[in-house]
Amino acid sequence: MEIMSPRPFHVTFVCSGNICRSPMGHIILQSMVEDAGLGDHVRVSSSGTGDWHVGEQADPRTVAVLAAHGYDASRHRAREFDPEEFDDVDLVLASDAGHVRTLRRLARTPDDRTKIRLVREFDPEALAAGTLETDDPWYGDDAHFARCFAEVEAACRGILSHVRDQLDGRLAGRLRDRVDWERP
Repeated sequence: MEIMSPRPFHVTFVCSGNICRSPMGHIILQSMVEDAGLGDHVRVSSSGTGDWHVGEQADPRTVAVLAAHGYDASRHRAREFDPEEFDDVDLVLASDAGHVRTLRRLARTPDDRTKIRLVREFDPEALAAGTLETDDPWYGDDAHFARCFAEVEAACRGILSHVRDQLDGRLAGRLRDRVDWERP
């Protein structure tokens, strides 16, 4: 009996307009996933809670700070979060508490609500400092974008570790199911 491959583990980043914080998370984590050889097992996306920038590219300052660190944001186009995505997503990463509140209102089931976390919850230093929100750099200057990048990249390292653990758990569950299936 062959073990069927489940759908990829889906991580989505959410901020306000999907032009600053969430594209950073999306692009950074996608790169880390690919570098880790997990591209076939993990899907990464991003969106905004509002429709102000749908179809637009990421903020030029977002593109610039990502490019300065070797990430390509040139193909990003903003989109709005659709509550139906909860059916296909495993982890919804909000940038700040306001996004968490909005996403919880959009969630249709208790299970949907358990998928919502803050991006910086996965950064041990942010946890220790109690600074779990990612400030919106949109109103700031290049230094604000650089700080946002550093916060998001640090969190993405922890997110990747979390995703690996989730994938390991899925594999163990499938193997356990296979053994149970094959028992006489």
